[in-house]
Amino acid sequence: MRRSWIAATLGLFAVAALGALVWSGHPRGATAAETAPGPPPLAEQLRHVGRDGATGMASWVGEGFIAERDRQIERYGKDEREPVPPPPVAGSTIDALTIASLGVAAPVSRYGLDRFGRLDVPQDRVTAGWHPAYSDMPGDGGATFLAAHYEYGGSPGVFFQLSSLPPGETFSLTTTTGEVHRYLVTSTIDYELADIDMGALLHGREGMESVTLMTCSGRFVDGTYDYRTVVLAERLG
Repeated sequence: MRRSWIAATLGLFAVAALGALVWSGHPRGATAAETAPGPPPLAEQLRHVGRDGATGMASWVGEGFIAERDRQIERYGKDEREPVPPPPVAGSTIDALTIASLGVAAPVSRYGLDRFGRLDVPQDRVTAGWHPAYSDMPGDGGATFLAAHYEYGGSPGVFFQLSSLPPGETFSLTTTTGEVHRYLVTSTIDYELADIDMGALLHGREGMESVTLMTCSGRFVDGTYDYRTVVLAERLG
């Protein structure tokens, strides 16, 4: 895979916020499961376990590291910085997404981080976005993630009908060298925004080439949609 632990570490909080990339999120109240007594959540158990950028192996991190990350989370979306462009093109890249059953034939553009350190997104309703620093190239055997608008400026976006794409349908990604990679939809699910696990979506299915498509859905509340439609697909052939 072309992703690296260094890239993953560099974009730690940008990736964590990808669920809100086209749409801003909002907090939710604690559930009974979250307040019930029991073992500490996995995130707390792993609080002091990091990842060595050079080897990819687990490594111990100290309170100073955690304090700095907490500060970054607190300042997320508030501190302006220089935008980070996507990595330079090395050979082929994704050119187009085609979902014949939905009438989608969309160009795919590469994105990096915006001026607030968030994953950048298309500024139109016709383009699908791909972040090559955190997502694999089709044909590399890894996980490819694409996001696009449900609507933009009051008009239907690329993924306006994504929630109607059923398991068993197919779509394709075409590269700039003309290669066509076809995928079979295995599930289409609407998730509450707060329940989105971006790490899992970006990682894909272990040992299998996969594609994840995501857009907003549900009700428009407090400036954002409260659900995300997630389509999972696996490679054909």
